[in-house]
Amino acid sequence: MPLSDFFSSLVDNPYFGAGFGLFGLGVGAAVLRKGMQGAAIYFRRHHLITLEIPCRDKSHQWMLKWITVRGARETQHLSVETSFEQFDTGHVKTKYDFIPGIGKHYFKQ
Repeated sequence: MPLSDFFSSLVDNPYFGAGFGLFGLGVGAAVLRKGMQGAAIYFRRHHLITLEIPCRDKSHQWMLKWITVRGARETQHLSVETSFEQFDTGHVKTKYDFIPGIGKHYFKQ
């Protein structure tokens, strides 16, 4: 059986055609996945910045307030900051502020 007859019999075989189609879909999915990973790495390297502010820094409280006002509208990680004032009469005035918790925060411009 010559080689050309062998290939023509494979092309006419429905099982081989289906297997080759699934192989093509698998290769396409792998290429798409690698492309998405590359795009994510490119975006992270060229379009994101990292800012670290230690809690002992003077601007730490200001940055938490700014994140609260400007960026933490739909966050799920919050901390509570309690401030209270006690008067001479014994009356205590308490105020609770929700501030962003420790971790990474992403902002939209």
